[in-house]
Amino acid sequence: MTAAPLRGTSAPGAPRPELVFTGLNASPSWRSIAFISDLHLGAQAPCTTQAFLSWLEGPAPEADALFILGDLFEAWIGDDLLDPAARSIAPADAACAQDIAAALRAYTETGRALFVQHGNRDFLLGARFAQATGAQLLPDPIVLTFQNERLLLTHGDQLCIADTAYQQFRATVRNPPWQLQVLAQPLAARLQQALAMRAASQAAQSRPENWADADPQEARRWLAEADCAWMIHGHTHRPRNHWGGGLLRQVLSDWDFDGTHGDRPRSQALWLLARDRGLEVGSRSFP
Repeated sequence: MTAAPLRGTSAPGAPRPELVFTGLNASPSWRSIAFISDLHLGAQAPCTTQAFLSWLEGPAPEADALFILGDLFEAWIGDDLLDPAARSIAPADAACAQDIAAALRAYTETGRALFVQHGNRDFLLGARFAQATGAQLLPDPIVLTFQNERLLLTHGDQLCIADTAYQQFRATVRNPPWQLQVLAQPLAARLQQALAMRAASQAAQSRPENWADADPQEARRWLAEADCAWMIHGHTHRPRNHWGGGLLRQVLSDWDFDGTHGDRPRSQALWLLARDRGLEVGSRSFP
């Protein structure tokens, strides 16, 4: 199954550049799809990580395809985390990464499809991760056609246009030469950089005035140019269904079993089920 490029048509006088989307057609055999986002897995979140591994063995196999819309990991410092030797350099992180990769491989070996978008935390996920897990790495955004419905899928960080500092940072870290330069550094050096970035991020998140949200007008622009009426994204950790003008923007929750956002666990999965009368939409938490 391969993705094909689609080009949006910008409205006359639009202030932003033309958007180029990618299209993906669901397999005719698919009857159910699950969408999750923002799990932020890693050694720093042992309870959330264990919950996800249990979910992969339990509810997840009910889906013919699983879409992870970014930030599967809290930090991904390179596919060499999957090397056995990485356990001597970053013991906890490497062990966690390898356990998750093995669980994802077990999921795909049952014949189910796995698709992963990059998030703002795991933008260095690469070809080796995809090969190790059986996942297909998706561009962002992408238009998924399922049961004659066109769904616009994105992590969501590009919609937070008010956060100009982050958008500049994003442009830098998504630049291939920058990534090659970073990945050329020793794993130990990248680990220290990731710890520093995590500390800076946690400090910024402690100030509510820094919490940028998706821009509704920008989201509507994306939907219009993609010829879609339905968008699904994560990133903001503000789960809600936004309706307006015949358009739906569904924001997924993050996952948290480690008390990062309070005592109540968060573990939303959005399910689309093909029925004779059309698509059935459901949202489930685990367990």
